[in-house]
Amino acid sequence: MSQPSVTAPASQLLASQPININEESSVNYWVNTLHCSELELRVAVAEVGPMVGDVGDRLGRVL
Repeated sequence: MSQPSVTAPASQLLASQPININEESSVNYWVNTLHCSELELRVAVAEVGPMVGDVGDRLGRVL
């Protein structure tokens, strides 16, 4: 018997991605996705690290 394929929801995959705060295209993408300002994004990354899930939690955003 084969095992059923289990895939993580897209939100879980996004949450496990790091935000590259030094790359303009990454910053622009996450500012739009998380509906925040660049300053809010940078402060959140400085406080909790670059993982999207942690930054989203800090900003009060759900992916």
